[in-house]
Amino acid sequence: MQGHHRDSQSRRLRCYAPAVARPRDILSELHVGDLTTFLAVRRSGSVSGAARELGVTPSQVSKAISRLETTLRVRLFSRGARGVALSDQARLVLPQIEAAVASLQLLERRDTPSITELTVAAPSYLISSFLPAVASCQSQLNVRGIELAPSLVRAYAPENFFEMAILARSADRMPVTWVSVRVGELRSGLFGSPELARRLGPFPTSVDKLRSVPFVTPIYHAEGRYLAVDDDCPLTLAERKAGHAAQTIGIALELAAQTDQLVFGPVVAARRLVALGALVEIHVRGWSVSEPLYISCNADRMMAKLQTAVVRAMREASAAALS
Repeated sequence: MQGHHRDSQSRRLRCYAPAVARPRDILSELHVGDLTTFLAVRRSGSVSGAARELGVTPSQVSKAISRLETTLRVRLFSRGARGVALSDQARLVLPQIEAAVASLQLLERRDTPSITELTVAAPSYLISSFLPAVASCQSQLNVRGIELAPSLVRAYAPENFFEMAILARSADRMPVTWVSVRVGELRSGLFGSPELARRLGPFPTSVDKLRSVPFVTPIYHAEGRYLAVDDDCPLTLAERKAGHAAQTIGIALELAAQTDQLVFGPVVAARRLVALGALVEIHVRGWSVSEPLYISCNADRMMAKLQTAVVRAMREASAAALS
């Protein structure tokens, strides 16, 4: 009886003893698809953008992010007026998630070369002049060129529409996550048709000869009006004779090539028409105008290795454009 009592007591103690907590097995709870969804939201800056990229519904994206936050016990995004942004905790785990997904993708496609996509925004003449150099700076790189005026480049930079911008004169007023690097100089000059150049020659010509010749004036549209833009020409807008008007340097150069009017602008923008013999650079006594050339990169979305390769390619292209 006494032994039976001890056995019963032992069984009761075992029943009421607290269970030993097993360590969490995060890997068994983790969904690889949730990781790729997280990276898609980070790239696009919004749930809807990630849904379009992945071909799923926004609800599916939200559920994947919620599931991943529960698994990792980390809040990944904070919502703002312009979409979603990485939380401080997410920035700490981001390198590990990127590395994990990259390793899994290599296992899945180890026989397929890795392809990187880069979206570049810049004014039209800078895109046409320098995007080929960017495209050739790294193997397996696909580039997407977007033409934007400098003011729009700065306005849209926080929206994650592009990872890199090419800017002349100044790279200020970019978001704090963007890194700007000076990659060269852009020289500006005066251009006209060969016939007009002959009339103004011999070179270098004097400023006085230019005062009677119409200039193609750069303009922009605001509040229902067309306003003239300072193009940094040593002969100011007030001192020159107004002629045609154009919103881009490309249109202005085409006008100058086919009319008896002058245009002042970046030499690199006029290279094609000069090579065709449609325009001639008119050298003016005492004129020497240049401005710095920058690239600006979103450091959160553009790998450092690619940034280095782009800087090198842009410096080489800029030096070639000056020669």
